[in-house]
Amino acid sequence: MRRANPGAARNRRSPRPRQQDKHAGTADYQARSKGSGGDAGLTAWLYLVLAHLVADFMLQPYELVRLKRRPIGLTIHAGIHLLVTAAVVAPFLPRWWIIVPLSAAIHYFIDRWKVDSRHTEGPASLVMFLLDQALHLGALALVLLIAGLPLGREVGYGSDGLVGAMYYTVPYVAATFAGAILVYQVAVAFHTRPNPSDLLTFGPRAAGLIQRALALTLVLFAGPSWWWLGAVPFAIVWIRNGRGGGQLAETIAGFGFAVVLGLLFR
Repeated sequence: MRRANPGAARNRRSPRPRQQDKHAGTADYQARSKGSGGDAGLTAWLYLVLAHLVADFMLQPYELVRLKRRPIGLTIHAGIHLLVTAAVVAPFLPRWWIIVPLSAAIHYFIDRWKVDSRHTEGPASLVMFLLDQALHLGALALVLLIAGLPLGREVGYGSDGLVGAMYYTVPYVAATFAGAILVYQVAVAFHTRPNPSDLLTFGPRAAGLIQRALALTLVLFAGPSWWWLGAVPFAIVWIRNGRGGGQLAETIAGFGFAVVLGLLFR
């Protein structure tokens, strides 16, 4: 009888490891520093933001933007969001089977509302772009709440290096790819040049990408005494283009956006 008791005790304790495994998918990362040399963590919301940035800016060419005027284009775009979100969050977040389809469906209807509004010229175009992105980011938070996940908890699997790389990918994708569209929208809103779409051609777009990436890198990883170097390429381009007021608006938008992102993720 005495020999049976340890076995019974082990049987009573056996559910505990299974209960710990059930919750192992939401391990907290305590980020000691979000600047250079420290470990960085992603909240559940930032995982979704990363997927959104990739699908909305990196994987949305101009041809797809035009096709979105028709339902088939919106469906393709929402499908891309669904696939990218699944690839990013399924290995990292629990309840991804709720998050992925719900976020794609909400994205479809937000974009449909934006297309139907037909604000494509002047300041209204810039306002609509900013409002559209704010709605998308807010919808991602809503999806997490519906799925029962906390917004502020840092979540991750695997190595700290992988999570840190994904953490810094968010501001870099935002500054380079989303920043290009922001500068374009500023040009459309304030008529900074005869043909704002020139900013989306390969040469100007690549130059702007490098400028914003440099400014972001300096703010993220260098001391404040070096940040001014990030403004030098912007100033050179502004002077070369004639130092017009419209060009200054583009310069401020691009450089300012990179600096703000650097401060947020530093």
